[in-house]
Amino acid sequence: MKPLSLIAAVLIAAISPLTSQAASDVIAKIEAPYPDVSGIAVNQENRIFLGFPRHSDEHDQPALMELIQGKLRPYPNSALGHPQQGNYTKWLVSPHGMFVDSNDVLWVLDDGKISGHPSIPQGAAKVVAIDTHTNKVVKTVVITPPVLNDSSHYNDLRIDLIHGKEGTLYIANSGFKQRYSLVVIDVASGQQREVLVDHPSTSPDPGFMAFIENKPVVFNTETPKLPQGGIDGVSLSPDSKTFYWTSLSGRKLFSLPTAILSDFSVSEAKLEQAVKFEGEHPANDGMAEDEKGNLYFGAYEQQSLVKRDTKGKFYLLDHNVHDLGWPDGLAYRNGYLYTTLGQWNRTADLNDNHDLRQRPFLVIRTPTH
Repeated sequence: MKPLSLIAAVLIAAISPLTSQAASDVIAKIEAPYPDVSGIAVNQENRIFLGFPRHSDEHDQPALMELIQGKLRPYPNSALGHPQQGNYTKWLVSPHGMFVDSNDVLWVLDDGKISGHPSIPQGAAKVVAIDTHTNKVVKTVVITPPVLNDSSHYNDLRIDLIHGKEGTLYIANSGFKQRYSLVVIDVASGQQREVLVDHPSTSPDPGFMAFIENKPVVFNTETPKLPQGGIDGVSLSPDSKTFYWTSLSGRKLFSLPTAILSDFSVSEAKLEQAVKFEGEHPANDGMAEDEKGNLYFGAYEQQSLVKRDTKGKFYLLDHNVHDLGWPDGLAYRNGYLYTTLGQWNRTADLNDNHDLRQRPFLVIRTPTH
């Protein structure tokens, strides 16, 4: 039997390294009292925005921050990310996925879930758009029933600006209670629908097994030992014509043409027929894309960051056993891949009530060339 270290080496060797592999730079070390970090987005001026969700850790710190010279500042103000009484649409409950569009508008996906609370209150699950030039909220789109239900776990999103008067949102629902789907929302009208519910492309791979920090772990809905779920990482091609997604508990990449996905008149059956299998990828959480159509994955088994070019060839960007235990949020901008390392596999609920996370939580920047 091969030792686990050798198995890990074999997995890494299967991915072609870049000609000159460059180590990542740590751009933030997040200490107490700030909570665990998840989502990340970067605008064209290289301003960095971070999300601090409450679905795993209920906290009273700002849930959305801007990283400025290694320090955290509430964004766009202190009020938006702090808990408030009353209307849930007025504050960020649990921001998860984040994305900056070509107009430098930051789209923040609020999953609306607070740790220990069984339900998602009306108005808590939403998408909030913030103009990073004016630092003002310009749009709030609430996810409503029947699309919204208490099993929803809204994980990541993309905004397609070529379909719909104000664009179309695509949202990954990785599922809290074994219900997995893709949510489509027309921004201008608020019209929304849930598609590909429990479809093989949005669901965990049957019998999924992964090596988590050199330990073999099997997908288990009753006693999970790793972050697990369905559709999670998402991406949009540079021309906004193709939407890609991956499963948190899987290794298959899928896509759909946005012309079909954004069209509310297209039936579920036709959507399912149009789903395209794009090949396998390293098991990942976060996902990102660049202006050339390259895709990026946070490979949590290999504790690595991986690039896939438009021809389907993979490259190793960085590998770090100590720091890259769980690459979570990914964002590309101006030749760099930005990654949050939230250590979500070490939370108490996955480790017999023992919180194994070690501060500081890191945010890193990696050259992509």
